[in-house]
Amino acid sequence: MLGLYDIHCHILPGVDDGSHSMEETRELLRLEYEDGVRTIIVTPHYRVEMFEPELARIYQAFWDTCDEAAALAPDLKLYMGCEFHANMEMVETLKSGGRPTMAGSRYVLTEFRESSPFPYIKERVTALRTGGYRPVIAHAERYECMRNDFDRAEELTQIGARIQINAGSLLGDMGRSVRQYCRELIEEDLVWYVASDAHNLKDRKPNLGKCAGWLERKYGYACAKRLLIDHPEEIIRTGVRTK
Repeated sequence: MLGLYDIHCHILPGVDDGSHSMEETRELLRLEYEDGVRTIIVTPHYRVEMFEPELARIYQAFWDTCDEAAALAPDLKLYMGCEFHANMEMVETLKSGGRPTMAGSRYVLTEFRESSPFPYIKERVTALRTGGYRPVIAHAERYECMRNDFDRAEELTQIGARIQINAGSLLGDMGRSVRQYCRELIEEDLVWYVASDAHNLKDRKPNLGKCAGWLERKYGYACAKRLLIDHPEEIIRTGVRTK
């Protein structure tokens, strides 16, 4: 399947725990392209006291990576984003421009601790919605409170969140129970996006091509297109920042 979108990945060099060099970034871009990906939102981590790279450093890495993408393939488009680890000041940080949203839109890729209690997740989602943002719950399958109560995914979508799961989890990289949870989310139409969350060339490579093929075989072309093209394209369409 061509024209895929990857809305969650860590391929900017030297800004978080993802790519460590432009050489690695160049190869990650090549793998994404070979997978059929034509649009990428890069989402470097932001987590207080863990990942706090200066914005100037992030944007320089972004523009350099855009140049590499253009040299690789003129139809490979990159957009800026952030994987924002939730905190109590996140709305204020976003409003002040302290961290970017997804492609200049109102969508915010929002991460939590795996052990975060559900009331905290729901409160942060509500705060983002009240602030005018659309939270995208990063790799929702990782959160214990979500897996322990299936209805919680629907509860979050009802207040305006969007659910993202990782392609590797859907394919079984995190074990059978997580894989089954991801598949049940899809079957209940609760997943909005599937993304690679790619970090490196070893154990966390881009994998959307394999996942797209599996989705198409299991759930049909329309489902694969919805999760990997149609829904992600909406983020880009409502955003403002591009190369």
